[in-house]
Amino acid sequence: MNQGTEQPFKCMEVLGNRLRVEIICLLQEKPRTVQEVCHVLGREQSLISHSLKQLRECNFVDYRKEGKKSVYYIKSEIFNKKNKTIFEMFEEHAKTYCKNKHKEE
Repeated sequence: MNQGTEQPFKCMEVLGNRLRVEIICLLQEKPRTVQEVCHVLGREQSLISHSLKQLRECNFVDYRKEGKKSVYYIKSEIFNKKNKTIFEMFEEHAKTYCKNKHKEE
């Protein structure tokens, strides 16, 4: 498998973690700061920050600065799709956001 096709698998792996899925579910309600996510989920800031970094690398979430705080929000429309299979959602996400996409021949 070439490096260009690895990114969709990496993104699927990122979503294979319960904490990261909990973060996504939380951010679907409304944008939140790292501190808010830590408070609601009862986890340490370093663990939440690491998980958010992985979610950002796959373009599932992003953040905006508000003063000294970073407010995280859902970036990928994959989490707003209805009547699509998970594979269709991942394929669409990969085509839109994943770098080094695999080119179809």
